[in-house]
Amino acid sequence: MLRTSAVIDMGSSSITLLASRKETLGDGVFRWECIKLYIYLSITYASSAYNFDVFSKVCENVRVIDFIIIESTIGISYMCMDSFIKQYTKRFDCIKYMNPLLRGISYGRFLQTSKFVVLHATYLADSLRFLVLSFREVPPWSTCQTDNDTLCIAAKDIMVRCNHNMSTKFVETSAYFNYLDSFMSIDRSTLTSRFFILGLVWMLVFFFASVTEETIVKIFKLTFMCRAMSTLLTLLFIFISTENVATEAFSQIVDIAAPSDIMLSVKHVAYAYGIGFLGIYDFGALSTYTMIDTASVFFVAVFTFLSFLRSWIVKILYITMTKCVEIEDQYSTHVLVYAILPLTTEFLYAHKLYVFYFYGNVFLSTLTFMTYLIAILAKFLSYEFRSVKQVYIVGLLCCLGLALSLPLLAIVTSLHRSFTLGIDLVDTYLGGAYVAIVMWLYGLKKFCTDIQFLLGFRPTRFWTISWALLPAALFCCTARNVYNLVQMKASITKYMAIAWGAITFAFVATINIKTMAGFLMRNNLAGMFKSHKNYGPPDAEDRKRRLYYSEFTRQRKCRHNCMVIDEWFKCNHQEYIPETTSSNEMSSSSDPSLMNVYEAKPTSRLRSAAASNTPAPAST
Repeated sequence: MLRTSAVIDMGSSSITLLASRKETLGDGVFRWECIKLYIYLSITYASSAYNFDVFSKVCENVRVIDFIIIESTIGISYMCMDSFIKQYTKRFDCIKYMNPLLRGISYGRFLQTSKFVVLHATYLADSLRFLVLSFREVPPWSTCQTDNDTLCIAAKDIMVRCNHNMSTKFVETSAYFNYLDSFMSIDRSTLTSRFFILGLVWMLVFFFASVTEETIVKIFKLTFMCRAMSTLLTLLFIFISTENVATEAFSQIVDIAAPSDIMLSVKHVAYAYGIGFLGIYDFGALSTYTMIDTASVFFVAVFTFLSFLRSWIVKILYITMTKCVEIEDQYSTHVLVYAILPLTTEFLYAHKLYVFYFYGNVFLSTLTFMTYLIAILAKFLSYEFRSVKQVYIVGLLCCLGLALSLPLLAIVTSLHRSFTLGIDLVDTYLGGAYVAIVMWLYGLKKFCTDIQFLLGFRPTRFWTISWALLPAALFCCTARNVYNLVQMKASITKYMAIAWGAITFAFVATINIKTMAGFLMRNNLAGMFKSHKNYGPPDAEDRKRRLYYSEFTRQRKCRHNCMVIDEWFKCNHQEYIPETTSSNEMSSSSDPSLMNVYEAKPTSRLRSAAASNTPAPAST
């Protein structure tokens, strides 16, 4: 049968529009190219330095089963909702047309994203510095550079002691002392080098964020391929170097009886899926009709698989090291990356390969991650200040980021947890408020109809239940975070987290109060809880079709088969159009192809009902 490009009527289904667009784009581009591009963008967005190791249980007790449950319910539901709204409206300007209250929430998410970028700047600078130091014949973490009065054991001496069945405490190793000298002491030469590298990495971020959008997407794709291939190759080398350690590490990672904290899984899911942050931006490269639910499922599988492989590598090296080194406490991710992992590589052959993998992986992922977030922040501000060129906004953001990240280098690294704890406290609240406005004020039924109008399918019960319960789940997570914060002992970490939560809440409340005042001045308080008439697709005709779109009308289709040249085919009639539609809206396509022979004509409701109950005549 031949394809047609029929004219889309006001009462017609979005499936017809979808078919014509698919014909224009091509099946391959429509189905897979956009999904692959969405995966590249999502993986880049999830490449936070705090998600480098999720499942190894070296730093945090995160069970695989808990993480999969959280990301398969909370994470994927939030990402799918947020991505579809941007796909549906092609806007990134606070989603102010959907509901005026989203303006304050969006600025709160902007604040969260900005702070997250500044925190990652130090990770990017330190990973580049350690990557350069690894090119030395003897890197600094392998030798002792302390006073003679301090007990320090170099990496070679640790292996000698291990051969004599003597263990070494981690706090006595050269890697631990190198970490203290690099991050815990305020040495002038060390700070100078870190300041210089920090300025260099911000220049790199500005360079990548200011190139064309097509180039940025290609960089993300190349980075994803490099990280994935290097992870697979590194795991292959580890399998060759170790015997039974890989099996032991795998069993410990997937152990469902291991102790865990469900809120740790929520934290990592929030970082990966953008809960409480400005979500994914597609640079206009994705088709409007991309099946976002399918793309989200693919992303969940790819992200979980790669995260598991990285954690497997970390766990294998960690178990190999603990045969000779005693680690009594669980350290932070920062200590893992810059103290524990360099030491673990000394116990395997070709240890520089693993060092290059770790710091190269962290550097590439953090660089593209910061570039992506800076581009998202710039796009957000460009909608608010349309007269300013985006490259100027990118430059301003990079300058502010450099100015704000410089003090972090002088702050003791142990205080960095104070900043991330404030983010963990606020992100679930902002995410819950965002979803509550969409699903409870805008309406879950209306949101599902938007999906059906654009993509041509009704969301399944899984999606509707997940979206209906998602605000309550995120608010429960917020309450749990507040409870954990209250139970903490009085410390600077606790007070800084409370201060950040208060600042964010006041910032969001101020913007929303200003918005409410504008509606009160116009005596239109009810309008504050309704969507704007311009909410919807960018094209005015598409918004008009959505206004008259009826699911009941779309389902009124013929239920018989047609015989064409001695063969039976499923009915290809268009849905029947109501009498209330104007004559211009009821006009069908003038395409004289074979398929238009069987298009339904404008008839009354009684004739339409009679026609649907009688078989179609055979074609001659």
